[in-house]
Amino acid sequence: MEARHWPDEAIQFRSCRSVDEQAALLDTWNQSYCQLSRGPFDGSVTSFMAGAVKVLVEKLNRTVHQRGHVDTRKFAVGIPFHLEGHSLLSGQASHLEALHVFSGKDGFEFLSPDQHVFVNLEIEPAAVADATARAQLESIIARIGAKSGVVNIDPTRLEPFREVLRVLLDSVAGAPRVLANRDSVASFEKSIVYGLGEALDDFPHGAQHERGEARIARNWQLVRSVRDIVEGSPDCPLSVAELCVRMHASRRTLQYAFEETTGISPLAYMRAVRLAGVRKDLVHAASVTEVATRWGFWHFGNFACEYREQFGELPSETWRRHRNPPAMPYWA
Repeated sequence: MEARHWPDEAIQFRSCRSVDEQAALLDTWNQSYCQLSRGPFDGSVTSFMAGAVKVLVEKLNRTVHQRGHVDTRKFAVGIPFHLEGHSLLSGQASHLEALHVFSGKDGFEFLSPDQHVFVNLEIEPAAVADATARAQLESIIARIGAKSGVVNIDPTRLEPFREVLRVLLDSVAGAPRVLANRDSVASFEKSIVYGLGEALDDFPHGAQHERGEARIARNWQLVRSVRDIVEGSPDCPLSVAELCVRMHASRRTLQYAFEETTGISPLAYMRAVRLAGVRKDLVHAASVTEVATRWGFWHFGNFACEYREQFGELPSETWRRHRNPPAMPYWA
């Protein structure tokens, strides 16, 4: 993982070679990531604090099934700057012209696509310095609701808010020491809160396709249940037939649910989750063989090929890297 720091460490940049490294950087979101699409992972998180606002700019280059739970005292929303491909947030169709709410007592599940750049804002309402801005934020939260999901808004209102964010981020990157100035931080907080308020001025916008979204939500719940079964123990289903028996569902039902929500088959999904389990366990494993067989991979030649296709390196390379991690310079 590459680390980069701006002067006095006001801004931190981390580039990651695995989804587990990246998930750990969003530490207050209690994230777990599972890479679904194949190929080497290349991601990054740039973060800084500005008073009550924590900014997290996240980039991903692979389809990832994310699960998390934001501290209930905080409000977390994501603004997509680049979003291409099939994407869902808590059972709702995700797209470029929408705010993505990640906070809520029930947590969130996010299927993010290969092309993914988000500016995430984590705000603690009680810590906002200006009382009027604090009241505005609480009003916004009340209108949006207390659960995760997609908020569809007018694109002509979302783009100006993106521009506000671009200006703020560029300014902080150019002069990070402003984050140590109380008045500057208060101004930053107000720019975020009122910019968000402007974007939501005429919310709700557009018709909601409730029937279709209810179907997607049901299918997404089925996918969640499958992931729980597969992740819960290495003693997991190794075939669709076994999965159908465990889920009391037909092959057609599972196939349709997975294709609509994740864009891949149940078998491909289970393989991705099992490979993710292998990659995670290799960090502390005594041998590659031990981990592979634990997760049901007994044909070692096929396993090595599948692992390399999924992560861009052989399992032995992952294992050795964690035995002898390379030295990383402070300044990258």
